[in-house]
Amino acid sequence: MKNVLIIGAGGQIPEVLIPLLQEQANLKLTLFGRNAEDLPYDNATKLSGDASNLSDVENAMKGQDIVYMNFDNKAVTEVVIKAMDKMGVKRIIQAGVLSVYGEVAEPFATWNSRMMGGRVAHNRGIEALETSDLDYTYMRMTWLYNAQKKDYVASPKGEPFLGAQISRRAIAQFVCDNITGKRNDIRTSIGLWEPGSENKAKPDFY
Repeated sequence: MKNVLIIGAGGQIPEVLIPLLQEQANLKLTLFGRNAEDLPYDNATKLSGDASNLSDVENAMKGQDIVYMNFDNKAVTEVVIKAMDKMGVKRIIQAGVLSVYGEVAEPFATWNSRMMGGRVAHNRGIEALETSDLDYTYMRMTWLYNAQKKDYVASPKGEPFLGAQISRRAIAQFVCDNITGKRNDIRTSIGLWEPGSENKAKPDFY
């Protein structure tokens, strides 16, 4: 049995991810968020707390094997890393953003940097993860939308970022594949987009 902690469990990706993980017989979920008790899931432990509060996070971290963190903020990531180190948890998957290395390729780069306010995204969790000793997977996600498409392209660090969109269902699939061992993206930053969205100037839904 693997114990999985979801930090930021009230978000839109967890809405798709949690039911997917609950289909796996060997996973036990702990849902952590500001109002976790209000979440509509059975067969999961719900803990309300603040992810920027070290003792709240340490409390949630007890006995966990894998952490999924549903947002990207360097200061909060540092708190989570500290709690993981103290509680002896090594594995984290974090939802992050594209362009942390200025890796987005044209024609999409121009639109993306205009929308994000620059070519490079700063103060992101990857900056803290890369200096930690954790087994991390940082997801550089392109622009998200809701659809049932679950295919994804997983692009390693150092390659140009090409895709303009991806469904939250596909992101949930990538997370699930890493949690269940179908993939093992350890100590790496992975670009994620939908097959066929390469070389678009912007997402279809804009």
